[in-house]
Amino acid sequence: MSRKIWKDRCINPYEDEGVAHHTGTNFRKISENLLKAKPYLPKNSVVCNDCRLQRFAKKAKMITENNTNISADDVQCTENAPSTVEDNSSTTRLLELEELLQGLKDAFSSLEGNDPMKIKILTICPKSWGIRKIAREFNTTTYLAMKAKELRSIKGILADATAKRGKTLPEETKKKIDDFYNDDSNGRLLPGRKDVVSVAINDVRVKVQKRLLLMGLNELHELFIQSYPTKVISFSAFAKLRPPHCILPGANGTHCVCVCTIHENCKLMLDAINVAKLTEQLESPINNYNDCVQSIVCKNPTSDCFLDLCDQCPTADNISHLLTEALRNASIDEIEYSAWITTGRATLQTIKADVNDFVAEFCTRLQILKPHSFIAKHQSQFISEKKTELRDDEVIVMFDFSENFAYVVQNASQAFHFNNEQCTVFPVIYYYKDKSELKHNCCVFLSNSVKHDTAAVYTIQKQLIPEIKKTVPKVKTLIYMTDGAKQHFKNKYQMANLINHKDDFGLDAEWHYSATAHGKSGYDGLGATFKREAYRASLMAKPSQALLTSVALFNWAKNHFKKINIFYFSIVDHDKSTRHLNKRFNSAIPVRNILKLHSFKVVAPNTLCAKRFSNDQRGVEIQLK
Repeated sequence: MSRKIWKDRCINPYEDEGVAHHTGTNFRKISENLLKAKPYLPKNSVVCNDCRLQRFAKKAKMITENNTNISADDVQCTENAPSTVEDNSSTTRLLELEELLQGLKDAFSSLEGNDPMKIKILTICPKSWGIRKIAREFNTTTYLAMKAKELRSIKGILADATAKRGKTLPEETKKKIDDFYNDDSNGRLLPGRKDVVSVAINDVRVKVQKRLLLMGLNELHELFIQSYPTKVISFSAFAKLRPPHCILPGANGTHCVCVCTIHENCKLMLDAINVAKLTEQLESPINNYNDCVQSIVCKNPTSDCFLDLCDQCPTADNISHLLTEALRNASIDEIEYSAWITTGRATLQTIKADVNDFVAEFCTRLQILKPHSFIAKHQSQFISEKKTELRDDEVIVMFDFSENFAYVVQNASQAFHFNNEQCTVFPVIYYYKDKSELKHNCCVFLSNSVKHDTAAVYTIQKQLIPEIKKTVPKVKTLIYMTDGAKQHFKNKYQMANLINHKDDFGLDAEWHYSATAHGKSGYDGLGATFKREAYRASLMAKPSQALLTSVALFNWAKNHFKKINIFYFSIVDHDKSTRHLNKRFNSAIPVRNILKLHSFKVVAPNTLCAKRFSNDQRGVEIQLK
């Protein structure tokens, strides 16, 4: 008798009255013993789980019935003739084992994904089963079957494959790492209104301004270990705790502008000759500009070494000779490089030079970079330290003019594109201590006056300082920290205002400046946030409700921002301040070498103490009468 074979159907070889080629689950190939007993069955026949169970159940029933009909006199227990009781017990056990195996399979198939219980179940399989048999029986991958056999050989049956939870980092350490990533010395906020990411905070999506990290994660990890030697943390854990808004150079959306040309030009020159590859075989290879700076200072440098006040420092002849020889050995006679050139406007120019001219130009730029890089690093360090050591009667004030807000409207006419009306945006962040906890407040000043001069800063101070006094009643000293823009911050007029700060506002004051082109801080992100929200609101509004004037922008911002204080001053207010300050400005005395100085503090009437950098132990007293 022949049967039609269905590869995905049960052939039911046990009973003639059974339904052949029916659907089922957990198919198995029929055993060799059954093939010998029923040679007419094809070798590729399969039988389902239900048929196997029915076969065992029927066999057990038959044995039980036969056992019931046997009398005690018929029972003969000899070594060569096993009893029917033993047959019954053996068959029942087979049935129970089959049921047990099916239960394990059902439990296995009910588990999801990478549940560790799956591999735990597979370790129960007989030791004689191979990897493929385990995978076939449980309908799983050979990889999981292999892992189960490996786990059983090491830890035995029902071995736990769940990774044990390691030591958790203290919340204090996590807070330190988060603060470290958000420190202005390790990164800077991007100022663009589109430089934003959406972050989930307490199950609520909020937009956070991007912060560009100034170093790679490896360098930041090493710096963190140096800064906090008692905090033990692996690199992987440190990298995982990087906030999502802290992005790495080269990531999507990292279009950086307003970079420091002093740093950038040196980097461009070293990149042009691939200095790391060029000097890798030398005794003292050069990887970046920091290695070049270290070659022109003493072995254990002091501040005098970086500020060109030490007569023991090596000259640039050593680095000049090293680069010249390396270029000659590489058979390089002419070098093409890019450089930022400022002639009224800054442009990126491509320059060709022979080896001698290239090396001479690089050494000249390196001598300028040495003090500049030192001051940039120490001014950033001073800001971080000052926030930590701030007294209860001191307030740190940081501000700058943001890029003016250009009005936009939905469905604008073509001629509106040439509308040059703008609004001044001046973001402010001030820090203070409240019960030993550092806090900050944010303010934004708006104006229809687009003059960004010292008089505008003074007009803002007249509204800002009463607000600070209201927030911090016991304040006695204001510590200003800004960039060194000579149009409104770093000039003789601002020094004249600083001398009269106590008389004008009743508070002592000192002013600290960042190095050139290194003044990015939290207020840049604040300005970007304000303009992004205003831009979006104006486009969403009806044309009749669009934000097309500084007053309309001010009224909208007062209602929209809950945690930002909004202030406004008009052209009339600016003109009043200008007239008030005219006499003072006309008699203002220029400060010698003001561009090289980065810290000014009033120490006596009409007397300032000026320093090259804020933590310098030496200062120069300047009389302004």
